[in-house]
Amino acid sequence: MTLINAAYIRALLADACYVDDTPLTGLTSKKLKKALTDRMTHPLAEFISNNFTAVSQASGYDSSFEATVWQGNAGTP
Repeated sequence: MTLINAAYIRALLADACYVDDTPLTGLTSKKLKKALTDRMTHPLAEFISNNFTAVSQASGYDSSFEATVWQGNAGTP
């Protein structure tokens, strides 16, 4: 994977953290894709849901900061 590809994927995962009022941990691939399509295009949501799983999520701070720990699924590029 090239440096620009890795940076782009990291940016997508960072953006996915901010899905409105939807906890991402524990979602199946299908439900994760559905939650993400409100924030990004269908192909991007499908890429994330096929290749990553949300392991832990922190939100509810006094600011708009949110964080999600993502795990790459087997075969993730």
